[in-house]
Amino acid sequence: MRKILLATTAVVATAVLGIADASAQQAPTVRVGGYFRFNYAFTDQDQGRTAASGQTFDAAGRRGANLGKSDFTSDAEIHVIVEGKAANGISYGTTIEVQVDQNRQATAGTATKTSMDTDEMYVWVSSPTAGQLRFGDEDGVVLGAMANGFITNFGTGGVDGDAWDNVVGGNYRPAYIAGGYLNDSTKVIYTSPQFFGFDFGASFGFNDAEGEDSGCETFGVNCDRADSYSYGVAGARRKNEVQAALRYRGSFAGVGLAATAGYIGSGATKNTDGASADGLAVGVFGLQATAYGATVGANYAIGRSNAGLTVLNQGIDDRNLNNLFVGASYTMQALTVGANANWQTSAGNVNNPAARKDQIWSVGANYALAPGLALVAEYTQGTTKEGGQDRGQGIGNKTEVNVFIAGIRMAF
Repeated sequence: MRKILLATTAVVATAVLGIADASAQQAPTVRVGGYFRFNYAFTDQDQGRTAASGQTFDAAGRRGANLGKSDFTSDAEIHVIVEGKAANGISYGTTIEVQVDQNRQATAGTATKTSMDTDEMYVWVSSPTAGQLRFGDEDGVVLGAMANGFITNFGTGGVDGDAWDNVVGGNYRPAYIAGGYLNDSTKVIYTSPQFFGFDFGASFGFNDAEGEDSGCETFGVNCDRADSYSYGVAGARRKNEVQAALRYRGSFAGVGLAATAGYIGSGATKNTDGASADGLAVGVFGLQATAYGATVGANYAIGRSNAGLTVLNQGIDDRNLNNLFVGASYTMQALTVGANANWQTSAGNVNNPAARKDQIWSVGANYALAPGLALVAEYTQGTTKEGGQDRGQGIGNKTEVNVFIAGIRMAF
């Protein structure tokens, strides 16, 4: 089967991009990149569950769990980047990103946080006149290759940065759209060359998953290819995800402008024992301007989706998603300062008629000590509220987190 797929890919690339015979190609070059970062984090968040007797419980109902506020954290990624060029000008290559991506206990009582897995990994073929094709695990065009309006070049990224690595419990993490929130499900991506300032792109993935195989040893609801099964109000996944985007980039009187309009659509796995979920149908619009060291931007998303671009299960509340991201930064020599914020309303718990509201804002800075080496500082505040909805820790319908980060990072 793999040989068939590889042969098919070669045929498609040759037909679309006009690649010359492999014997005419030069051997590709290989380089290693990535980053390492170390942070001190001071985190203040709602936590614990108080019983009638006044005893404090943790999320699992155990007594005596309280959170400290200070912690050191570290993170790293290693990128293998391969690039080649054929005699006729066609470029090609592959990127494989390996990450340390375990910020929760793997099993109860086990404190390891050093599990490694792959992040993005894909092969690409590019022509200056026909565009680029990518095959593999990566963000789609709307929130990936052609994302626009997300200003995250300060601190650790602001609302899309490292603050959430220090927050305990998934229900405390406000849902937002920033920098590829849809994950790196395995897909095919096309981006066009630029024509008179305009370019366009599209991407498609069959299933909401990434990696080598079907994601299961035997059939079950966690199989990537599971099409229908019995699930509750939060058990559905995306199927047949489609993204499309049109972008304009130009310069006027020394001001660089970029604008993007995109669409994210999908089906959803069917529920064999109740109401099924509705797939995504979301419009995304981004605008960004840069001049004299300053960059400002905004991104707005609206449409059929639940919080954080998850499929909308049918229930009492089926309101659409509304999400606004704004940001600004200023760079002066080695120093970059910035701020960003995100506001989102969504259905949240579909069996609760109240809206879920997420609000996040962040300010931060980074200072370049040397090429690739920088100091970072950042403060992030986020709240999540849904009337009549316990946020999962027995403390009412609102949660709040406050995270201050100071650290050092090395990119190579």
